[in-house]
Amino acid sequence: MPTTGKADKDAEKKWWALVAVCLGLFMALLDVTIVNVALPAIQSDLQTDFSGLEWILNAYTLVFAVALVTTSRMGDIFGRKTLFMLGIAVFTIGSLLCGLSDDITMLNLSRGIQGLGASAMTPLSLAIISATFSGKQRGIAIGIWGGVSGLATGIGPVIGGILVKHIGWESIFYVNIPVGIVAILLSLWAVKQSKDETAARRIDLFGFIAFTVFMFCLIYGLIQVNHKGNDWTSPEVWRLLGVSILALVVFILGELRLKHPMVDPRLFKIPSFTGSAIAAFCLSAGMYALLFNLSIYLQSFLGLDALETGVKLIAFTAMALLFGPLSGALMGKTSPKRLVVVSMALLAIGVYSMSFLSHHNDPAHWIVLLPGFIIAGIGSGLINPPISNLAIGTVPAQRAGMASGMSNVARQMGGAFGIALYGAILSSRFTSLVTDRIQSLQNGQLDESAKEQAIQAIESAGPIAGSNGLAGMEFAAIFQKDPLFDTYRDIARESFVDGTIDIIKIASLILAIGAVLCLVLIRKKDLRH
Repeated sequence: MPTTGKADKDAEKKWWALVAVCLGLFMALLDVTIVNVALPAIQSDLQTDFSGLEWILNAYTLVFAVALVTTSRMGDIFGRKTLFMLGIAVFTIGSLLCGLSDDITMLNLSRGIQGLGASAMTPLSLAIISATFSGKQRGIAIGIWGGVSGLATGIGPVIGGILVKHIGWESIFYVNIPVGIVAILLSLWAVKQSKDETAARRIDLFGFIAFTVFMFCLIYGLIQVNHKGNDWTSPEVWRLLGVSILALVVFILGELRLKHPMVDPRLFKIPSFTGSAIAAFCLSAGMYALLFNLSIYLQSFLGLDALETGVKLIAFTAMALLFGPLSGALMGKTSPKRLVVVSMALLAIGVYSMSFLSHHNDPAHWIVLLPGFIIAGIGSGLINPPISNLAIGTVPAQRAGMASGMSNVARQMGGAFGIALYGAILSSRFTSLVTDRIQSLQNGQLDESAKEQAIQAIESAGPIAGSNGLAGMEFAAIFQKDPLFDTYRDIARESFVDGTIDIIKIASLILAIGAVLCLVLIRKKDLRH
C-alpha cells in the first residue's frame, strides 16, 4: 500500500513537473512576441532612435542564440533541473531590471540577461520532459509542450497590447516575476534531477567565444548602417562585417578539430539537415523579424494603439496556432519535405501580399495586411513540426540533442539577422528617398541650402519619426512654421512606407529562396528515425 501511494504521488508529480517546465517555456517564448507591440511606447518614453529599438529585440535573440547550445550542454553535465531553475531565476531577474530601466542602454543590457535565462529554459524544458515521461505519456507531454509554444507565441501581441494600453510598457516585463517565482518553486518540488552520464565533461569555450564574435559583429555591423554618417560603404561597417566573416571561418575550422565541439559542422554534410536549418533561419528572418517593422507601421504610421495592433496580429498568430497540430497529424501521412516546401511557399506568398501598403495613414487601411497575415499564419503553423522532425531525424541518435540545439540557434540567428538587415535597408532607403524627393522640389519652392537643411533634419530624425509625420521630434519644433512643413511631412511618411514595402519584398524573397533550397536539399532517404 505505501508503495502504491508513493507511485501515485510520483505519477502526480510528473504532471506538475510538466506544468513547471511549460511555465518556463511560456515566459521565454512570450517575450519574443510581446515586446513588438510595446516598441513605439518604449521609443517615446526612453527617447531612443531606430537602432536602439532594434537592440531591444536583438539583445535578447543574440544572447539566446549564442548561449543556447552551451547552456543545454551544461544542463546535461551538471543537472537539467539545476540549470533550468537557474535559467528561470536569471530570466526573472532580467525581467525585473527591464521594467526598472530608465534608459535604453539599461533596457538592452537587461534584455540580454533575459536572453541568457531563456537559453537554458527552452532546450532544457524539452530535455526534462524526455527524462520524466516515457511511452505514450511522453508523446502526450511533448504535445502539450508544443501547444504551449504555439499559445505563447500566439497570444503575446494581445497580452502585450492590453498591458501597454492599460498599465504601461514596463508591465510586459513585470508580469514575468510572479510567474517565474511560481515556476521555480514548482520545479524545486516536482522536477526530478537528471543528467546525461555519457556527455563529455567539458564546455567548448573556443566555440562559444568564436560564435559570439561572429554573431555580434554581424548584427552590430548591420545596425551601424542606421547610425548618422554611416551607410553600406562606411569603413566601420565593413570592418565589423569582415571580422564577422573571419570569426565564422575560425569557428568552423576550430570546431572540426575538436573532439567535443559545441556544433559539429559535419552535420551539414547531410543535405536534409542543412535544409531544415535553412528553413528555420529563413522562417525567422523572413517572417518573425518582419513583425518588428509591421508593428511600427501599424502604430507609428496608422496610429493604432498597442492593443489594437495586438488584435490585428491575431489573424496571423491564430492561423499558426490552429495549423500547428494539423501539421503534426499530417507528418505521418506525407513527407516532411512536402510540408516544409509548401509551408515556405505559403509564407513567401503571404509576406509578398503584405507589400501592397497604402501611403494614406487611415487606420482602416490595415486591412490590406489581412490576407497576408492569414496565408503566412497557415504557413507558419504548418512548418514548425517538420523542421524539428528533420533536425533530429536525419542525424545519428547520439547527435539528436546537438541537432535540436543547432535548429534553435538557426531560428534565433535568423531573427536577429532579419531585424538588423531590415533596419539597415529601411534606414538607407528612407534617407535615399527623402533626399531624392526634396531635391526634386522646384527651386521656386526651396533654395539649395534650405533643401540641404531639410534633408539633414529629416534624415537625423530617422524613419520612425518619418512614419508618424515628424510629430514630437525636434525637427517639428524647428520647422513647423515653415510653409513647406506639410510637404516635408508627406515626403517623410511616403519614404517610410516605400522603404517598408521594399523590406517586405526582400523578406518574401528570403522565404522563396528558402523554399527552393529546401526543395533541392531535403531527401526522404536522409531520415534515420
